[in-house]
Amino acid sequence: MRDVTISEMLDKLREGFLEDLPVRINKIESEIMSSQDTDAYDELFRMVHSLKGSAGSYNFHELTKIAHNMEDVMLFLMQKNRFAESSTVEILLSFIDVLRDTTAALIETKLAPPDIEERLDFLRGQVFKEKLNILVVEPSKMYASLIEYSLQGLPVNFTFLQDGLQALDNLLLHKYDLLITSLECTRLNGTALVAALRLAHNFNKKIKVVLITSKEKEKIINKDDFDSILDRKSVKEGELNKIVEAIID
Repeated sequence: MRDVTISEMLDKLREGFLEDLPVRINKIESEIMSSQDTDAYDELFRMVHSLKGSAGSYNFHELTKIAHNMEDVMLFLMQKNRFAESSTVEILLSFIDVLRDTTAALIETKLAPPDIEERLDFLRGQVFKEKLNILVVEPSKMYASLIEYSLQGLPVNFTFLQDGLQALDNLLLHKYDLLITSLECTRLNGTALVAALRLAHNFNKKIKVVLITSKEKEKIINKDDFDSILDRKSVKEGELNKIVEAIID
């Protein structure tokens, strides 16, 4: 009787892992159905994390990717305290569907389904919003860098300009989700920029605007044109991050 090679042993272990996986997935599904609060989700997270690690050790990278994305979603839901929502259970059960379909395909054909990435992107999109496009009009390079740094970690894309008139041209041509403008812009100051934009029949007419200024708020004209007015000290103290985060939520 010939000796079993290491390669054959690994193949047997991989097969055994796949054969046991449907039962393991069923247990995770049961945990989802019975989880109603943060404490319960701690156990669910542990189970998914364990699956991710096991799948990785057997080189089932597709399964690892699914579990990793499921972890990301659960971490976000934990932070937002969204466990009582029915949509949470629906999203997590959808991850279970992807796990089951992938497991079945690996058992039957040794190949993962070709639509895994598409399905995962869709599920992540149910939880994580797309990046906001933000136009920042700030003549000071130091403050522009400070604005970018203060919003680090938020799902945003930046366009930086120093000139108010150039910013108006840009706003008339391109769609943005948020405008952050200094009052002290060159050629066209922040209040004039926004006043002109509000008069235009344009897709950015009702854009949310944050005004940053070194003046006192009481001295700003047309205050109703702005969703928030911040002094430069507040930007340094992180207030801008809170405002943009509220807009994203």
